Amino acid sequence: MSDDTHDPGDPESLPPPAGPLGREKPVRPSGWQPGQDPWAPITEASRDPRAAFESELPPPPAAWLSKAPADGGSMPALAPGGSPPPPPHRPPVAAIPPPPPPRERYPMVFDIAYPEQLSRWKTLLRGFFIVPAFVFFYLASTLLNAALVVGWTGVFWRKKYPAWAFAGAAGALDYYARFASYWLLLSDTFPGMDREASPVRLDFDAPPRGSISRWRVILWKSALLIPHLFFLGALATGLWVVTVIAWFGILFTGNYPRGLFGFSVGVLRWQFRITAYFASFNDRFPPYSLSAEAGPASKTSTVWSGAVGLLIGGSMTAGIIALAVAGSRTHTEDVNYAELQSGASPVVFGFDKVGGAVLLTLNGVTDPGDNLVKILTLEKGERIVVFEWNIVNFSGASQGVDAHPALYTVSVAGKDGRHERDLDAVFVSVNNRAAPATVRSVASATVQAVFVVPADATPVQLQFNGGFAGVGGVTYRFK
Repeated sequence: MSDDTHDPGDPESLPPPAGPLGREKPVRPSGWQPGQDPWAPITEASRDPRAAFESELPPPPAAWLSKAPADGGSMPALAPGGSPPPPPHRPPVAAIPPPPPPRERYPMVFDIAYPEQLSRWKTLLRGFFIVPAFVFFYLASTLLNAALVVGWTGVFWRKKYPAWAFAGAAGALDYYARFASYWLLLSDTFPGMDREASPVRLDFDAPPRGSISRWRVILWKSALLIPHLFFLGALATGLWVVTVIAWFGILFTGNYPRGLFGFSVGVLRWQFRITAYFASFNDRFPPYSLSAEAGPASKTSTVWSGAVGLLIGGSMTAGIIALAVAGSRTHTEDVNYAELQSGASPVVFGFDKVGGAVLLTLNGVTDPGDNLVKILTLEKGERIVVFEWNIVNFSGASQGVDAHPALYTVSVAGKDGRHERDLDAVFVSVNNRAAPATVRSVASATVQAVFVVPADATPVQLQFNGGFAGVGGVTYRFK
């Protein structure tokens, strides 16, 4: 057979048709089946004769399809009567649990945008630049204290925070946040009056009206926050250490280390959370966390904080009461008044102080002492009595002498017999200067107390507390 002849039943003998540019079309790939258009698209059915055969079969009854195995296996044999057997028992599929509800957000947001670059010379001179901001910070602190008192009063009486007091307190805290971030090198933006120009964000949710607990105000919240204060005190120490490290880091690299930056911001966030709770902006107990995503603390955490706080607060209260009771007690000395007048028997007593002691010596008494004090004008039937002490301060701190450190008790005659009268000193001098005065550490001072007494008065006792005594002072009983 010549090249230009072909068999119509043999597609292999067909000449390849020319393409649009005169090129020959490629020869059909293998897989062509007889009876197909040689240039039709090849499908899986065209490649597999069995698939082509099955594609022409009529669809199975719907009842069969409903009972067809899900795994693609063979159809089950028909039961007598023409109906397929029941499907095998399959265990029920466990229901997918719903996603957990979103965690409650704490009603306060605090954050500082991380600065990619900080000024080295502003960081070096930060101590000088902070001085003007400190003036505004002091004014803001005064406003905050007043607003907190008003807010607590409103919560206690009406269970709601006055809107204007909340605005003032929140504004003062917002300025404090900008001031703290600038002082702690977290920002180069000077803490001015425009909060929008600052990278610091501090927002408090408005207090719920009529639903703030009045019984939690101040006392109960203070007890709950005692454990927080211990943790925050330790974190504050770490914050100052981190700030010193960051100061050197900024001077050398111009960057605040990112990890240390997150710690510093977290400590401030913790502080503002407990401030919001203590101020009664809300009743949501703050979490023990530095994270910005942390929500209110759980009930378990609140209960444990209350138990620890009450235990520590009770111990502190008992200690204060014990100190008050000890401070009300006085040391008593029996003194011969005649020997004291002669100066032959000075009375020495020591007050124990932290880091040392304060020695108090009653040197003597001048009675009458009219010639010692010329500036006083006496009435008829009066005289002057002057007592003199010497104080030696061996403690590690300065100690003060009050304006009225002594009380003199005398016995005077009356219509119904003699009775006692307590007299305050009309003048007290410390090293010839009017009290109150300070006795510096490792120093001594001479104290003189001047009394004006009736001419017929007889001495009963003399009390001296000095103002620096660790106990109630000394009582000299005269005989």
